[in-house]
Amino acid sequence: MNLKRITRLALLAPALLLSACNFKYVYTIEGLVIAGGDEYDDDIDDTGSYDIKVWVDDRIVNLTKSQIGQFVNNSGGKYNINATVEPVSEGNAASSMLQDPQDGADIFVFAQDQLSRLKVGGALAKLNSSYVNYLTETMDQGAINAAKVNNDVYAFPITSDNGYFLYYDKSVISDAAAANMTSLLAACKSAGKTLNFEARSNGFYAASYFMATGCYSSWDIDSESGKFTGYHDTYNSAAGLVAAKAIRQLDDKSLVATNSQASKLGDKSAAVVSGVWEYDTAKKRLGTNLGCAPLPSFTVDDATYHLSSFDGYKLLGVKPQVDAKKASVCRKLARFLTSEAAQVERFNEANWGPTNKEAAEDPAVLAHDGLQALKAQHEFAKPQGQCPGAWFTALATTAKAITAGATDAQLRTILQNYENGLQELLDSD
Repeated sequence: MNLKRITRLALLAPALLLSACNFKYVYTIEGLVIAGGDEYDDDIDDTGSYDIKVWVDDRIVNLTKSQIGQFVNNSGGKYNINATVEPVSEGNAASSMLQDPQDGADIFVFAQDQLSRLKVGGALAKLNSSYVNYLTETMDQGAINAAKVNNDVYAFPITSDNGYFLYYDKSVISDAAAANMTSLLAACKSAGKTLNFEARSNGFYAASYFMATGCYSSWDIDSESGKFTGYHDTYNSAAGLVAAKAIRQLDDKSLVATNSQASKLGDKSAAVVSGVWEYDTAKKRLGTNLGCAPLPSFTVDDATYHLSSFDGYKLLGVKPQVDAKKASVCRKLARFLTSEAAQVERFNEANWGPTNKEAAEDPAVLAHDGLQALKAQHEFAKPQGQCPGAWFTALATTAKAITAGATDAQLRTILQNYENGLQELLDSD
């Protein structure tokens, strides 16, 4: 592969670049071609001191520092790591890495839909067969698939909870009412409270209606350039019209608040659609009145559909290194940070759902009502694939245009406008 990508690697001495290069990719940098093999051997003497930068969610910064300390202690003096652990969200990590890979983190958490961009941009090192075998033995298969590009694995799965479900106040909404959008909204209205749901303001959530009716939007990506080259989209269709009619039912600001915050539960809101990242807040607000369930069904024209969602993973990536010894240590550290023990600690600290098969069977994980609701929602969820980031904005714009007074003909026009904008998304990528 030949990537014509100029990075700050050009600042390094050519001799250094050519000597210990451990890159998967072939770069063209100011006329200098640097090549590295796919396979490497981490069974080397990598004893020494290393400066390693790690990017993780702000909720687990201190835990990650502690776990790196455990890794160093377990090495019995083999490693001395000066770790810089910085709070960078998985949503921002990919863009920051691609802006300047050399100044980016050595190890970083990112959302699975950014995998191809990071791989093509030279920000991820491929895992060799020994690591792949380890992941196959210890990790959920869906998580391994999320870390693959063309059957090669480029990251360590770290969590399986990048989806959303329903939180609700059991003192207002019964378990039966929580299963259907009509009864759920009726219970909210009766109590003078709201459903917090971003389906009319955020494409990540708006897609739940379209996927529920059978719509799909998939995007072709060029493996060489990382550019999107085409799309297959059925949102502007009869099924898409059904989804639009359902979204139309949400246009009541007194009943549906366009946010996913659990901080108002028990006060202004009786239900929230969000993920496990809101669990501690929801539990603090409602205590024993907290209910967690898969998303509800909805009815349009006497037909019932179950709300869908995106089903995603977070991954731990390792950046290619010039120093083969540092590369070896980074991979070993990433393996440790995604081990069974580390994932259980992360669950206890921040409710992160494990990808490690043994950790997922931990009694505390199995007893977690939020993760179990997410697991139940999995039946109706779709994998979060690769798409232009602006697609979510385009879908949010479409959902915002769907008002309570819109006729079916106007809904068709809104969907046609959405379809007309897809090519523009492709051209601007």
